[in-house]
Amino acid sequence: MKPLLLSLLLSITMEATASSSPLLVVLDVGEGQALLLQDGRHGILVDTGHPGMSRHLLHRLSALGVEQLDYLILTHLHPDHAGGYFRLREQFPDTPLLYTGHPLSSHVRPDLVRWVNQAVMADRHRRKFLAGDTIRWKRLTLEALWPESFSGANLNHHSLVLLLRYQELKLLFMGDAGSAAEKELLARGKLPGAVDLLVAGHHGAADATSEPFLAVVKPEIAVISVNRDNIRGYPGADVVKRLKSAGARLLRTDRDGELRFRLRCKEAAIEGDRGERCSIQLESGGASVPGQ
Repeated sequence: MKPLLLSLLLSITMEATASSSPLLVVLDVGEGQALLLQDGRHGILVDTGHPGMSRHLLHRLSALGVEQLDYLILTHLHPDHAGGYFRLREQFPDTPLLYTGHPLSSHVRPDLVRWVNQAVMADRHRRKFLAGDTIRWKRLTLEALWPESFSGANLNHHSLVLLLRYQELKLLFMGDAGSAAEKELLARGKLPGAVDLLVAGHHGAADATSEPFLAVVKPEIAVISVNRDNIRGYPGADVVKRLKSAGARLLRTDRDGELRFRLRCKEAAIEGDRGERCSIQLESGGASVPGQ
């Protein structure tokens, strides 16, 4: 076989193998969070970022080749996580919506929180998703670890915590859950042990990602979704220090832009191969938020 033809065949084979592996994309939506699980032209979107990022978010979904959203998941109703709901619903009107069903306090004043809540309550595709609930999608399993029930009006405390499994890989998405939720998960034995990737809670705020929590989950890779020059000072210096002390490779959307992680697993173990069967590979990032 001619060298050029062999090279082309190898290139095509490598591309086909890469495209057959699922992706986690931590989208750069500035001040907020949006995570995409992608398998081919299908995806699951966990959170939407704030309303001002809707156009950017839809552009990135299109650029990444997502033609169908099989699920839209809202961890909670704060605008930086759920504010893009309206534009997403226009683009994907029939996508099932998963949310906690956390009742909104009558004392909530921020208009956008109320408006998103009203729209979600009227969404005929909505479905509650709480601790113990699981969806199996393509080759992935996504399980809700928290909350089990509601003990107050704090939206962050009752943010969805999600565990993604792909064969032996474990990825943990903390939403805006803080140290109080971490303590409950620890006490109930709900944490999965060491994880391959952690999306840190509450954008790296000081009220999350505690030392006892990190001592159990021991992430190899930690991601913080945050905007440049965050007015609240996120991520907290102590959180950054704790993550690095825990041995995690730390990546941040404010510095690294959009982050694309390829989840790779060998089809079958090779006899005598003592290497890891699965791995997470960081691919080149996409466009950052315009103006950053």
